[in-house]
Amino acid sequence: MIKVISLASVFLFSSVAMAGLSGSSSTVVTNGSLNGDLEMSKDAAFAAGKDMLMDINNKTPFELSKSVNYKSNSVVDRSSFEIRDSNVTIREVITSDGDIAYQPVVNINYEYKARQRD
Repeated sequence: MIKVISLASVFLFSSVAMAGLSGSSSTVVTNGSLNGDLEMSKDAAFAAGKDMLMDINNKTPFELSKSVNYKSNSVVDRSSFEIRDSNVTIREVITSDGDIAYQPVVNINYEYKARQRD
């Protein structure tokens, strides 16, 4: 009888724990950008931006999840991160010395699966 009660309580706690993890997830699509270091020429900025773009495109879903922002009030599947689109733009910046510098900006459109916390 004690074994039956113990087993029943284990199943009860297991099902309660699993109920907190269950639920439908939805796909979240969002945009982000990563800013590179200032360069003195457009060509150097494009080269740096290309390197940044290749680096972000070669990340695993888990590594990508650590590189981008997402809502903290959701339970996120970190293995579901996927880049949908990415590109490099160059921003012209005037430094404090009055010089013109160029900053690569990698724009990414990505998706991941998440569900709201209970």
